[in-house]
Amino acid sequence: MIISTIDPDDYWSCLIRRGMLHSETEAIEHWILTPGQELRLGTQRVHEALLLLSGAAAFAGETLAAGNLLLAHSEQSGTLTATTTTEVLSIRTYPEHVTRALPARIPELPEAERAI
Repeated sequence: MIISTIDPDDYWSCLIRRGMLHSETEAIEHWILTPGQELRLGTQRVHEALLLLSGAAAFAGETLAAGNLLLAHSEQSGTLTATTTTEVLSIRTYPEHVTRALPARIPELPEAERAI
């Protein structure tokens, strides 16, 4: 699926899922959180990188601002809480013990055609 227009009423959009990438990446998602809205980490047992694109949020007693990156191990849990309207880009990757068990995801284009 290709998303050309994001629904302004949605606070979450999945940009890419595993089937489009290599085995290590579970998803890349875009979030728009309103003040007080939460994003829970550790519920899916994946490594997570959360990049705050705009706004501010709190995590484990720390205040995060636009440009901050939160890295969470697959065993870590917690809640990111928006303190202002906050845009977040999340990248979720599988732990190594999971990716070893998955079949390799290989681009379908011939190698000579993979360069831009």
